[in-house]
Amino acid sequence: MQLTWLKDVATDPGPHVSVYVDVSRDTENGAHEIAVRWQDARQRLQAQGAPAPAIEALDGLAGQTVGAPGRVGRALVAGPGGLELDVLLPEPPLREEAVTGPVPHLMPLVRALADDVRYVLVVLDRTGADITSTRSAARALGQEETRTVQGDHDLIHKVRGGGWAHLRYQHAVQDSWDHNAQAVAEDLDGLVRREQPEVVLLAGETKAVAALKAKASHVVLEHLVDIPGGRGDGTNEEAFEQGVAQALDVVRRERCAAVLAEFGQEIGRMRTGQGPDRSGGAGRAVEGLAAVVDALRRSQVQTLLLHDDPTSTEELWACADPLLIGTSPDELRALGVEEPVRARADAVLVRALAATDAGIQLVDDEVTLQGGVGAVLRYADPSTGG
Repeated sequence: MQLTWLKDVATDPGPHVSVYVDVSRDTENGAHEIAVRWQDARQRLQAQGAPAPAIEALDGLAGQTVGAPGRVGRALVAGPGGLELDVLLPEPPLREEAVTGPVPHLMPLVRALADDVRYVLVVLDRTGADITSTRSAARALGQEETRTVQGDHDLIHKVRGGGWAHLRYQHAVQDSWDHNAQAVAEDLDGLVRREQPEVVLLAGETKAVAALKAKASHVVLEHLVDIPGGRGDGTNEEAFEQGVAQALDVVRRERCAAVLAEFGQEIGRMRTGQGPDRSGGAGRAVEGLAAVVDALRRSQVQTLLLHDDPTSTEELWACADPLLIGTSPDELRALGVEEPVRARADAVLVRALAATDAGIQLVDDEVTLQGGVGAVLRYADPSTGG
């Protein structure tokens, strides 16, 4: 998961107010419960000394209901200058939180969206297609939008018969299918180039799917995955939804596997003393909190690997600069920071990643990481061993 979209918040000196609330309306008193939870959170923030302008910026939002159905959450971050982030979450947060400090608490937001997949869904028949460019989180919230690409050729039905006239009609129908497939293929090619999805899911009539594949560009074909389903009545919705879910799960597994494979290869080089140039010393990976912190200070991290533990009490030392971080206050004082502050380790790590356009991959406990954290680096630095 790339964190560039959080860079503005990460590089703002703060202080920040970070609020995570359950905004589900699945009970009769849902709206009242949401308002009460915000009032409780507001009092806690005031007790923590949160800046008044930040609290006021959240007053009109945190206690509101939202239009999304089912169980949903909301992430809000504000500072002295007003609202900084307002993101609807596909599930309520693991626990509701309201905290203030110089480091924005972005880890619950990252956790909620870690499995998000950017994709295009194409459902077609021989007349055209319904195309949706979305994310899995938006789909869960019912926020996706679908548009229709309709071909302008309307001879779409082949009929049984014989003779020269019949054959000519059959060719005209096939030509109509091909023209409609061409219109969809051209639209889809432009969309994939613009949006750069991780996968393109394709459902529809067998002959319509074949016609589209024959016209599709290599950019589309290399992302294409078939799923069951189609346009119009008679579609098995359960099989269709299951096909979407399974295809997206494959993308998530492959994404994680790619990061783990790169980390394993590079950390193996470091452990055996075989660097990229075979001269020994450094690989493009580090593990352990101290080594990761050092790499973040140098903007060296490409992707952080983290055992996600919401109950962790691990802390780091930080300041207004997202890259001046350390494992002790003395470490920061040596770097010229007069008043280091303590903050949750995961909050400090995520802020540094976002500030340096890096990414994060959450991994389960089956993956062995020293201290529960490691990183694939942008470059190897023999002088530091990473």
